[in-house]
Amino acid sequence: MAERLAIEPGSAVMKTEYVFLADGQPIQSSVSYEPLDLTEGAEIELPEEGRYTNTGVITRMDAIDVHITRVSEEVTIRPPRAAESDLLQIEPGVHVFHIRRTFSTDERPVETADIIIPGDRYSLTYEFRVTDEDDPATV
Repeated sequence: MAERLAIEPGSAVMKTEYVFLADGQPIQSSVSYEPLDLTEGAEIELPEEGRYTNTGVITRMDAIDVHITRVSEEVTIRPPRAAESDLLQIEPGVHVFHIRRTFSTDERPVETADIIIPGDRYSLTYEFRVTDEDDPATV
């Protein structure tokens, strides 16, 4: 995680684990990490407490004047780990999408997450907006 967050190994991070449900069934898990040198003591230090609960990384970081300018994702497909199979109720032989998502400012990464989605239940669809750098209205 230190490499993904561009911090020194052993630096303090906030680790948050999530399980997302639909109709009471687990559909996705996520483990996120934020460098505490950025959020420690701020109202957003604990992602699941306070008025910024359930607002997302971009809104939370904006609250402390940290403005995200890039989001990167690396998507791989692999067999689930035993704990992931148990947590997400994945049948034997089913692979998972493993998404490594990182939110960054122009200067540094501010949050990274490992997202696991069962491959037999969902497809991943991406859409990207094409912008004109000379026209701020399109950014």
